[in-house]
Amino acid sequence: MNTSLATIVAAVILSCSAAFAHAAAPVPSADPAVVAATREMLAAMHVRESMTSMLASMEQQMPLQRRAAETASINASTGLTPQQKAEQLRKMDEDIAKSSAEMHAVFADPTLVDDMIAESVPLYAETYTLDEIRQLTAFYNSPLGRKMQANIPVLMSRSFAISQRVMMPRLQKAMANSQPAPR
Repeated sequence: MNTSLATIVAAVILSCSAAFAHAAAPVPSADPAVVAATREMLAAMHVRESMTSMLASMEQQMPLQRRAAETASINASTGLTPQQKAEQLRKMDEDIAKSSAEMHAVFADPTLVDDMIAESVPLYAETYTLDEIRQLTAFYNSPLGRKMQANIPVLMSRSFAISQRVMMPRLQKAMANSQPAPR
């Protein structure tokens, strides 16, 4: 199987994470007071810890999901002999190991989270007023805000599992349908 499924899965996962991280193209600089207040708010939200945890989870899950999807597709292929399937599975494992090492280099980059946060600060700073950012910071420092932050990893993990349960069969079917006919 080609790597297009892995590309699709990676794009879906990264788009989901982008929604959480709010990483976007740089926007013009905002008022320095708003930027400073935004940095305080992001600290109160524990964004650094959340992003680090999310990236570690993504790095761990991506090869497993890719292996499951590609294995199902290879095993479902009626045009392959058992020996050809075994060979494709072996090649798939080699490719996944190689791409996992490449992805690890991206996820392990110590500047990744810093860059994501730096890109997020202007977005928040230009979306909310100084007063709104201060209110958000107060919320995230409140008992309910801390409870929300404590529950985000569980909520995200369960939401991710739901998205995988709903999306993966559809992606697998689409990929199986797009496979060229055996010759």
